[in-house]
Amino acid sequence: MFNANKIKTERKLSSPFFIYTGLIALLLLASYLSLKFGGAGSLDDSSTGDLILWQIRYPRLIASILIGASLSLSGYIFQTVLKNPLADPYVLGISSGSALGIALYITFSSYVFTFATQAFAFVGAIFTLIILLIIFRLLLHNTVVLILTGIGISFFFASIITLLLSYMEGNKLVYMSSWLVGNISQPDTRDLYVLGFILTISSVIIYLFSNSLDVIQFGDDFAFSSGLNAKTFTVMFLILASILAASSVAVCGTLGFVGLVIPHMSRLIFKGRASGMIGIVLLFGAGFLTLCNAIAGILSFNVEVPVGAVTSFIGAPVLIYLIFRRYKVRS
Repeated sequence: MFNANKIKTERKLSSPFFIYTGLIALLLLASYLSLKFGGAGSLDDSSTGDLILWQIRYPRLIASILIGASLSLSGYIFQTVLKNPLADPYVLGISSGSALGIALYITFSSYVFTFATQAFAFVGAIFTLIILLIIFRLLLHNTVVLILTGIGISFFFASIITLLLSYMEGNKLVYMSSWLVGNISQPDTRDLYVLGFILTISSVIIYLFSNSLDVIQFGDDFAFSSGLNAKTFTVMFLILASILAASSVAVCGTLGFVGLVIPHMSRLIFKGRASGMIGIVLLFGAGFLTLCNAIAGILSFNVEVPVGAVTSFIGAPVLIYLIFRRYKVRS
């Protein structure tokens, strides 16, 4: 009788209704904390309180929601399509490719325009993706070597960015230095519009073709027997995931662990089809990064703590726990 009641309780808690309710509650709580303790000064000062709230904290809140959702969905797509738990835009070098594109643009440009920044981020991401796809095909779909190649590409691009930083001066150097560590302290409203548009369109497309995503994760042979052109859909999903990562990098720089950890945590609370997982990943990622933004604001006394430091501080132990948990379950 006890086991039967326990199973019923577990089924209720793992139902989509309870999961979505919990994730929405997390996002609302994180949003409140982010607005209440979002840094950049105190709201008690009547002369600057409204300015801080509407001009600084609200844009940061919107940025954290959009970026968290975009990176999480991007990581989920990479892990599902490549069938590798370590795949995400940061590990594969997609984020570094976007960062290199933006660094080149800022280095050799006199003025910085929003759409140009986004365009160079997309070019860098797609260029990196093309390299990975070529290697992936040459190595007969060996995802382990692909991950290692992505790490190598990431380090190589990082060295070029460091070299470019050596030649930067003044505002460009300050901007790039803060941006590269994952910073959403001063998001451009136009960047947020672009990111919101890309996230909406990409999410809709991925949801509409979620059945194909379910088929792809079971392998090429299963996809072929199901009558699905796996190669076409694989490339489409990877391009969408790269665009999501690039648009996020254009706003906040390279932000680690969000796209890697959130898909794994989402699978712990929900085991189902991709159509149900997409919404959970989006909400979980948005809530997680918003909570990290609130923590960064709380820690910002006389200095501005980048949200990337908080995501790494939380994400690294969580990733280690998930690895040990996966190994223990297999053992």
